[in-house]
Amino acid sequence: MIIPFSEIRSLIPYYIFNEFGQLTGQYVHYDEIICEREGGRVRIWLNKESHEARDPERLICDYSEDDLKGLPRQ
Repeated sequence: MIIPFSEIRSLIPYYIFNEFGQLTGQYVHYDEIICEREGGRVRIWLNKESHEARDPERLICDYSEDDLKGLPRQ
């Protein structure tokens, strides 16, 4: 399920995007980010194209939804 980045933006440390950009040389445009919630995971993709291609090189981060929200593991 695609979710709006604004829904989780406050939960993601900003340095994640800076480090991704520095390591890959790809600039992160916040208005192009695709967030996906599936199977207890939240994945943030660089853009629609990378999400559709499932390109691991353009996957910015992949978190357990519980970890992201600070919930105890079950």
